[in-house]
Amino acid sequence: MIRTRVPPPAGTTWALPSVALVVRGPGVDPDAVTARLAIRPTATRAPGPAPWDPPDDVDGEWRLQCDERVVRDFAAQLDTVLAAAEPCRARLRDLAAEGASVWLVVHGYVDHGSRVALTPEQVCRIARLGLPLTLAPSTSER
Repeated sequence: MIRTRVPPPAGTTWALPSVALVVRGPGVDPDAVTARLAIRPTATRAPGPAPWDPPDDVDGEWRLQCDERVVRDFAAQLDTVLAAAEPCRARLRDLAAEGASVWLVVHGYVDHGSRVALTPEQVCRIARLGLPLTLAPSTSER
C-alpha cells in the first residue's frame, strides 16, 4: 500500500489567532504605560508576586490584545493592534530603551500544515515599529 501525504486545504490558518502589543518588565507600572501611550490596555499586571504565577515572575505587564472576541479575522486583528501602536512608536521605543521588553506577539492553535500569512505591507508596518515579532503557535488540544 502506498500512502501519500495530503496537503492541507489552501488557506488553512491558525485557529483562534490573537495579536497583542506587550510591554513587560520588573519596573513596568501599567498605569504609567497607559498614561504615556494614551492607549487603554486590555490587560495589566502590577509588578510583584502573584498567587497564580511562578514565584520568580514579578514583572509588571501592560497588554493591548485583539482576539476572536473583537474580530475573528487575523488580518483585521493585526491591523487593529498596529493602528493603535503606530502613532506612539517613538514612545514604545523609549520604553524599550529604558529597559522594558516591548514586542508584538501572534498566538494561535496549529495543526500539521497550518500557517499564518503576513502580507508585504503588514511586514513593513511591523518593521517600521522597530519592535520584535514573536510567533507563538500552540499545538495543544482546543
